[in-house]
Amino acid sequence: MGLWVATAGQGRSEGEKPKDADGTPAVERDDAPAIDLRALRDVAVIRYDALQEMSGQLSFSLALLNSSGDGIVLSSINGRAETRTYAKIIVAGKGEQQLSPEEEESIRVARLGQGLGTSARASGKPEALQA
Repeated sequence: MGLWVATAGQGRSEGEKPKDADGTPAVERDDAPAIDLRALRDVAVIRYDALQEMSGQLSFSLALLNSSGDGIVLSSINGRAETRTYAKIIVAGKGEQQLSPEEEESIRVARLGQGLGTSARASGKPEALQA
């Protein structure tokens, strides 16, 4: 899943190279508008039951990564009385902090482009959701 930040030719004089929001040169292909390589591209959600008291796979880990594998993983652990949310920095597909198996799986699935249709079974192994 890619998000384009700039459109070719918008707000530029003839011959001027496209630039990202911070003024650095944007990457440009001959057949397409400029693409910001820092934009979110790889997204995946892993749903699971984190606590024995809860069912219905209400806990999740969401990976939001750019084309270099940099970004964040947001995890929400849902229980009956409370919810805890964690955000962890990801650099080149690896966490700067220790990652849970579900967080690692969300990164792997996002990088493979398998996206938003994945859940984790009790064994911790992902299983594709049925549509």
